[in-house]
Amino acid sequence: MRKGLEVMDLSDLARRNTISLEVKKDGLTQRQSGDWQLRLTIAAIDMDSRITQAAMGTRFACVLVEVNDDETPVDHASMERDKWRDLGPAKQAGMRCKEPTFWAFLREELQYADVADEGHAADCVRHHCGVASRSDLGKPGLTDERQKWHRLDYDYQAWRVNENG
Repeated sequence: MRKGLEVMDLSDLARRNTISLEVKKDGLTQRQSGDWQLRLTIAAIDMDSRITQAAMGTRFACVLVEVNDDETPVDHASMERDKWRDLGPAKQAGMRCKEPTFWAFLREELQYADVADEGHAADCVRHHCGVASRSDLGKPGLTDERQKWHRLDYDYQAWRVNENG
């Protein structure tokens, strides 16, 4: 770093050139090509001259955060976690067993050989959790088995983040 000169990385440059404004979704259509066209309305007071003066076809990086009426961000991640939790362990296990990445997790992390379909994944989950049927995971009195499922699912999600991180 040279004395008197500011060294910036790309995130610093992006922050320095940020255009902050509120928009409302006005329309959404899918084109024949498969691309999406999102139409947004910007209040006159929020319009930035860098947008109005940019040539048609100018590209912008965009970050959108949905806001509540009280101006706080909507927490979609928490809503998705709540939806997943509300399914219950039996349905969760059924859904996971349909995911090829879950099959890979069972092979790589738990050393279940040749997991290549939903049926084999279901066998592995039943074996791992100690139940005769995945529906048993939702039955009263099977707390240990349910906890094994939740731990398995938690480990899978962590593995998926690390593998795709």
